[in-house]
Amino acid sequence: MQETITNKQIASPTTGAGTLRLLFHDCLPNGCDASILISSAPFNKAERDADINLSLPGDPFDLIVRAKTALELSCPNTVSCSDILAVAARDHVVMLGGSYYNVFLGRKDSRSSQASSIEGKLPKPSMKMSQMIDLFAASGFNVQEMVALSGAHTIGF
Repeated sequence: MQETITNKQIASPTTGAGTLRLLFHDCLPNGCDASILISSAPFNKAERDADINLSLPGDPFDLIVRAKTALELSCPNTVSCSDILAVAARDHVVMLGGSYYNVFLGRKDSRSSQASSIEGKLPKPSMKMSQMIDLFAASGFNVQEMVALSGAHTIGF
């Protein structure tokens, strides 16, 4: 998986920041369950197609698919996409000069994803600071943690 992450970052230097952002958009609304990776179906608009997620870049999605494919060939039905996303984000942070941190594994992938379930759970560019503080507080984050998470989007730039 490390080779897949490194190759993708070399080919597209914004992949690290995009992967970190994808993890954030997956985890903040409903927990780290890879529901952001599920595509919409004819009768269900998935999270990835919610207006706030339409600006997520394609490289991180491609990275997760490549890593999952490689892992499935060597150890089928073992590693979840949510664990791959968490490890890929951590590895990009380290690759781009950030600190190493442990990623505990064992996440289960969601089998459902609804755009409506994330409404009001992710910060919008037009939000006032007080609204952002309230939004993050509702998920258990203080102001310092909010600033760290928000600033992490700039990694690698």
